[in-house]
Amino acid sequence: MTTRRNFIKTTAALGLIPLLPVSMLSQGAEQVTVDDPAAKALRYAEDAAQAVRSDKMGVAAADQLCSNCQFYTVSSSDAALGPCMLFQNRLVVGAGWCAGWVPKQ
Repeated sequence: MTTRRNFIKTTAALGLIPLLPVSMLSQGAEQVTVDDPAAKALRYAEDAAQAVRSDKMGVAAADQLCSNCQFYTVSSSDAALGPCMLFQNRLVVGAGWCAGWVPKQ
């Protein structure tokens, strides 16, 4: 038998689901591919050395990598893959690059 108290607890807990980070809801995040429409729009390349890029915000083009971008959210800069906010927290290669690159602050 469901009591009113249990119903209210369950309803309150279900109401918190939209507040959880996306990474907690989906443990197996997918990796961005270069064929993805968002990747094409941002000229994403899995290997930054092959990307056509120029100096930006006082940082040399050769030093611009996903791993040192503000939108790359992995705490260690040597991670091979990490979530990127520009791609809805899908995984990108740390040694990659896209046109949305901004230096970490």
